[in-house]
Amino acid sequence: MSALGYNPHMKNLKSFFEGTFSKIIGILIILSIADQVLTSMELTLTVERIFDVFYLLTITLFSLEFLIRIIVIRKFDFLLAVDAIVLINAIFIGLVDLRMLRLFRLFQIFRASKFLVPTNTLIKTIVMQRNALLGSQMMVISILLVVSTLIYFLESEAQPEIFGSIPAAMWWGIATLTTVGYGDVVPSTEVGKILASFTMFIGIGMFALPAAILASAYYEEIQKRNFLITFEAIAAIPLFQQLPVGAINKINEKLDVKLFQRNEEIFKKGDEGDAMFIIEQGQVKVDLEDPVYLGPGDFFGEMALISNSPRNATLVATDDSKLFELKKSDLEELFDEHEVLFRELEETIKKRLA
Repeated sequence: MSALGYNPHMKNLKSFFEGTFSKIIGILIILSIADQVLTSMELTLTVERIFDVFYLLTITLFSLEFLIRIIVIRKFDFLLAVDAIVLINAIFIGLVDLRMLRLFRLFQIFRASKFLVPTNTLIKTIVMQRNALLGSQMMVISILLVVSTLIYFLESEAQPEIFGSIPAAMWWGIATLTTVGYGDVVPSTEVGKILASFTMFIGIGMFALPAAILASAYYEEIQKRNFLITFEAIAAIPLFQQLPVGAINKINEKLDVKLFQRNEEIFKKGDEGDAMFIIEQGQVKVDLEDPVYLGPGDFFGEMALISNSPRNATLVATDDSKLFELKKSDLEELFDEHEVLFRELEETIKKRLA
């Protein structure tokens, strides 16, 4: 340990528990929840015993993991508190199986996974639009109270056992506004039926409103995220590293994303050169006598643009590849504004021809 009290071994241990160990616990949580779901069915005695052993094993492992996190990581957050409640209930109380609550920990464990990126974006969108969503829900609640009160006045005498109070009428109001229509509670008077019809139409609009708010905000968030990812990818390409932020931003706006499958031809020798390409992911083969392979950050197709000549080679994606396409007209516009880009391309062409 250094004079400042820094312990690299403890840091590595924490990194392990927050990385690989957490993934193992995540898989164990999934298996534990599957165990809870399956044991709710009628099973043979042998299968039940197997599940009982697995249950005891998971309780032991989760208890050890809980203690390790408290001792090693020394961090007690909300989700760990939920885990503590699940463990205390399982070990000391056992009235209700609360293992399903661990589902929320999965979002924390796998938050960086590409499969959960849309979920994380959705949660972020909900938080950002909370005021608009709360406002729309307040409107829904207000309409619910109004229609429930009206149906109470209209139907309480005809059906006192169903519409005997405003709270009782609210069950009808919820089912009608959401257009679920269970059919267990329906108005019998003509005026009540007219009110029910209007309530259904209002419900369609009211519940479409928060969906529209979320969809619009979610789309904007996805677009913003994709823009930032593309911007960072462009800024990392050597060809554009000397350009100012404004120029990279402009390039980002002009680039088209092109996806090519393995062994798919990008263009043929002799084709007209109307665009250059930049590789973000994958690998591309320049089909020459002595083939050349290009990877992420490399670019090609610029020679035909600058010399106004046909393509001098066939290029094929040797792996599933993601390319950025920059049209000839857009490239010429960038040349006019940023001479350094033209010089970089010229230097690259000289090196390739040497």
